[in-house]
Amino acid sequence: MSFTLPKLLRLSSLTLAISLPSLAYAESGMPDKIETEEKKPSFNKQSLKTETITVTATGNPRDTFSTPMMITVIDRDNAKSDTASSAADILLSTPGITIEGVGRKNGQDVNMRGYGGKGILTLIDGVRQNLDTGHMSGHFIDPSFIKQVEIVRGPSALLYGSGALGGVISYQTVDTVDLLQPGRNSGYRVFSMGATGDRSLGIGATVFGKTDDLDGLITFSVRDVGNIKESDGINAPNDEGIRNLMAKGTWKIDDSQSLSANVRYYRNNAEEILNPQEVNPSLRNPMTDRKTVQKDVQFSYALNPKTSDWLDAKTTLYYSDVSIDDKVKKRADQGRTQKTLGTKLENRSRLLTHSPAAHLLTYGTEFYQQKQKPEGHAKAFPDAKTNFASGWVQDEITFRDLPVSLLIGTRFDRYKAKNPKNADISADNWSSRGAVTLTPTDWLMLFASYGQAFRAPTMGEMYNDAQHFRGNRFKPNPNLKPEKNATQEYGFGVKFDDLVLTEDSVEFKASYFSTQATDYITTEVNFRKGTTQYVNVPDTNIWGWDAVLNYKTPWFGWNLAYNRTHGKNEKTGLYISSINPDTLTSSLDIPIPKKDLSAGWVMTLAESTDFMKSPGTTHSQEIKAQPGYAVHDFYLSYKGQNQFQGVTTNLVLANAFDKEYYSPQGVPQLGRTAKLLISYQW
Repeated sequence: MSFTLPKLLRLSSLTLAISLPSLAYAESGMPDKIETEEKKPSFNKQSLKTETITVTATGNPRDTFSTPMMITVIDRDNAKSDTASSAADILLSTPGITIEGVGRKNGQDVNMRGYGGKGILTLIDGVRQNLDTGHMSGHFIDPSFIKQVEIVRGPSALLYGSGALGGVISYQTVDTVDLLQPGRNSGYRVFSMGATGDRSLGIGATVFGKTDDLDGLITFSVRDVGNIKESDGINAPNDEGIRNLMAKGTWKIDDSQSLSANVRYYRNNAEEILNPQEVNPSLRNPMTDRKTVQKDVQFSYALNPKTSDWLDAKTTLYYSDVSIDDKVKKRADQGRTQKTLGTKLENRSRLLTHSPAAHLLTYGTEFYQQKQKPEGHAKAFPDAKTNFASGWVQDEITFRDLPVSLLIGTRFDRYKAKNPKNADISADNWSSRGAVTLTPTDWLMLFASYGQAFRAPTMGEMYNDAQHFRGNRFKPNPNLKPEKNATQEYGFGVKFDDLVLTEDSVEFKASYFSTQATDYITTEVNFRKGTTQYVNVPDTNIWGWDAVLNYKTPWFGWNLAYNRTHGKNEKTGLYISSINPDTLTSSLDIPIPKKDLSAGWVMTLAESTDFMKSPGTTHSQEIKAQPGYAVHDFYLSYKGQNQFQGVTTNLVLANAFDKEYYSPQGVPQLGRTAKLLISYQW
């Protein structure tokens, strides 16, 4: 069923593994024009002052240090991203984020700030990706296509609408400008990768180039993934053949206009368990032949006259088609297709730029439809569609003579859901946000924010009436309310240069957040009546801390990140299940002088989940408390220079000591995994 690759690589058990890239923060004022080219850090004197830029948090380029929220930016140009076997794997070792599932690409889901995948909005190049189809989930794009990932923590509905309750995970794909070597107008890249933990092998290639008016690239990759070795010693049966293709380009019509296109294709032919988030097959979860296909297309038109402060517009038309087909022996075939078609128009206006209070207005509108259709004998994926319409405005205010900046905005969303068996359902929602940033000195920043977010119920949550398990059926709840939340967050940051050593740089940023969630959507299993229904929990409180310390010198870089996320059902006083234990991650990167090498170590410490006691009365069974753990990864990375320019080799040893550990939901995580990537670009 899946394709077979020759043995491209032999991996040593002594291979070293990696740390997350250190984050750099710095202050900046309001940007003059939209710039999306990332400043890439490296360990030299100049880079110690380099800012890390986010374009997702406020919709405009802004350095992460001065932004009034907590943001993690993961660069593709590091060993962890290069050797990741899936897009979700890039997020591993990020405090506050848990990847659910046992490693199968069809069953990877994300938990952050008390919300699972449905409460965290996933974007690829600005287009929403969330999939509503039972235990099936995943970020269906090859990691080799990704330039960087931005993780915005906290409610982000103001700019992105439904689903951004716990935050946003935004994948940005690579562009031609990111790959071209200095002085070149075209180039090629070939690469191969492998890993022992999931017995995977893969190859890929990219062709890219530009002229005065055009640029573009075509890239593909293929991977063969086998059984997955979990840290408890069990091999999860698995066989996946994955193919990816992406083509994108931009036509610069003139100095003010450009037209861009992006086409992505993902296909996964797998033999795996019906519920891919479990480890072993059973009568309830038999082995399944599954085909997952996603096709994404988007077109964008940008109009940005250099002489105009009020016109900086972008229109995007996007289409996404995800189909999943299952074939179980001695059972009827079943499948489902989910399609999203939408358009988004956004403009930026700079007003009163030379006055005491300069304004950057971001405003726009979006219309999209999500449509779901069952195929074959599928019953758990009802025939339904939901139409969304929204409009928003955000104002970023910078005071010339005061060390203060403000961010205020609001958004209106309206949706209407349709299903042949039920009356139409419609609802609307306002989501507002306000934040203030104080910079009394050049080394100190303080911020406070208040934000609202919501999530419309999915089609499956409202209309599912299929069998859940033997003796238990889903009960539809078309009157399910959208879940909402309101979050207060307070934080500060400090940064110094030449603090301990000459040419060093240290930055620290931390925040406390408190989220009051209403109508939190969860499942309620009634064994006496034999029903399962999605219901609203009236009040849930989620709170915690985020903190990041980053220290750089010309000789090494060190990053320390901490997260605590707790949450309780206020009616029962019991903890909700979609939270994470206190986690501390230490990442050390050491460049080796004159060798074009760097080595590093990442240590992840997590406390036990004994404090949870019970996941709450809205779940069918208690989740067993998991012990705390310490996991160590090491890496060795080579970036060729001079006659070896373009050669990259990353060696990784994840979970080096083969520690047995589990997610808070009780799912075993990967055991010792050696990884290797070899790439050549010219």
